Amino acid sequence: MNNSMTLFGLVAVLLCSCKPASFNSVEQVEDKPLEQVLAHSSADAIFEPGAAVSEEAIEATEITKIESTVQVPNETATTNAEALKVACVDAKKNGTLKSKVIPLLFPAKTTSCDFEANDNLSRKNESVRARREEMVDLPLQGMTRLCNMKFDAPKQNMRFDDEIFLTLNNLLIASSQDYSTKSKDKNAQQVYPTGLDVDANGLTTYKWLPPNGLQNLDYLNGQLLSYCLGLDAAQADFATLCQIPKTDTNGTMQLTLPQDAFLKLTAKAGLIYDKQLQQLPRARLAFITTGDDNDSDCQHLDFQMSVTVDYIP
Repeated sequence: MNNSMTLFGLVAVLLCSCKPASFNSVEQVEDKPLEQVLAHSSADAIFEPGAAVSEEAIEATEITKIESTVQVPNETATTNAEALKVACVDAKKNGTLKSKVIPLLFPAKTTSCDFEANDNLSRKNESVRARREEMVDLPLQGMTRLCNMKFDAPKQNMRFDDEIFLTLNNLLIASSQDYSTKSKDKNAQQVYPTGLDVDANGLTTYKWLPPNGLQNLDYLNGQLLSYCLGLDAAQADFATLCQIPKTDTNGTMQLTLPQDAFLKLTAKAGLIYDKQLQQLPRARLAFITTGDDNDSDCQHLDFQMSVTVDYIP
């Protein structure tokens, strides 16, 4: 299978040009109350799904406490990923590779971070003090092995504050800023010695609590590069392949990720059907927003997307 195949097809998100009064925008725009922003978004949103779906979208639910139900194995995933890659190539050749489209909805969150609760800290400017976690368990019935995932977002109004993270079984798929131990500043200096842990295969584990958690790390607004699974920020086409708008700005979001990286994630996350136990793995997709001290933190408008899963029955 060609390494250039994408985990994400095209994710195109048109961010709303309206700003609630509590937003500190870098642009000179007219401030509007959040209620007006939401009303504008609902009226003017244009939905053009990347794939036709007939099923009703699965709605995400907010996680109100730290859970340990989805664990990431400690062992390296290289061997399992190579075996999975061979199986997926064979399935494509013999015509047994299947695809399923799963529509998802992350409903708008219009209240601020739950500061000083759910392991969040008190408000403090320029520090990652709180987060909101929303999750969807992807239905994997009839899937013994996952070969690829493509995430497509319809054209829609969207905005977030402060930063966003997309994870699968606590392994990072993408984030608007890189909070890992591999993150570098403009002078190529390490930013987060105690940031999110990165393994030998380049897979980043998402955590909130220390050690190697987001909680209380410095918030360098707009100063760091985005993170996308399997992509090197030093490569010439990184900005093209990993397009994620900065907080509270207008823009589009487009991610083109190598399939090999997804196969390593799949293997490490244990997303393979256990034939002996007749047990399906849990594929938990999480959408996370963070905040430091503003009323607008941990908020976002409705976010719709679909996940196309290529799998072996």
